[in-house]
Amino acid sequence: IMEEQGNHEWSAQWRAIRSARREMGSSRNMSSVVAPAASQGMDTFVEYYAPGFSSVYKPSKARDEALVFADLLDLLASENRETRFRFTSPHPKDFPRQVLEVIAAHNNICKQLHVPAQSGSTSCLKRMKRGYSREAYDQLICDIRAILPDAALSSDFISGFCGETEEEHLDTLSLLQEVQYEQAYMFAYSMRDKTYAARHLEDDVPASVKSRRLSEVIDTFRAGMKARNAAEVGKRHLVLCEGYSRKYPELLCGRTDSNKLVLLEDRPVHSKGAGPTEAAVAVR
Repeated sequence: IMEEQGNHEWSAQWRAIRSARREMGSSRNMSSVVAPAASQGMDTFVEYYAPGFSSVYKPSKARDEALVFADLLDLLASENRETRFRFTSPHPKDFPRQVLEVIAAHNNICKQLHVPAQSGSTSCLKRMKRGYSREAYDQLICDIRAILPDAALSSDFISGFCGETEEEHLDTLSLLQEVQYEQAYMFAYSMRDKTYAARHLEDDVPASVKSRRLSEVIDTFRAGMKARNAAEVGKRHLVLCEGYSRKYPELLCGRTDSNKLVLLEDRPVHSKGAGPTEAAVAVR
């Protein structure tokens, strides 16, 4: 249906699609492990998380007959080979090995992963109730690099969370230096109502310190991003053209598999494997 409607790239947030139902044809569903895990007092969805990750939220029973996300992704990519799929996750626990292997197996699933860290410090992550340690996050990044070596990574970071020490801030800078994200959303912490932090913690980091730490986070991110971009020079990418550029109307505008914006000349190109004397085709 998506292809018939002319859609060649399909994007979604994890939370919008993880509750897809069995009717789509998967033989594996979440209820197959929920019951035995629950009977043993375990996190009922731990099998579907990346190793070392957990969730502080109680899953809805409505998910019992839901498709396993890796199966859903595999099904969609297999049956819509001319459509490019891109998705984002609100939590790094949602990248178990099964999901990474499905992404690696399909050329039409974008190799761009959003793995929000929030902090590079285990002690700060514990206060944030994130459900993982720095070591678990580091291992996840290693797994991603091993299975998807060309994947582009993005993340979220908060500077000046409740009780954040200078050492914890330096841990975050070290994570940025090690991973070299290609995109990041970075903010100074501000207390939100009805959160665990609002009920149990004190917003005790001075505004001036938050601002200084945020600037250091941004500068460190930009240095890593610059290094990643420099490594792209000379590489070839498959680009999905989305139309003409608004700023440069004579140029086509599109995105790479890693979600980089690209401008290119509007001229015919030779198909892969075609010689210079063979007929060229216009690509849209």
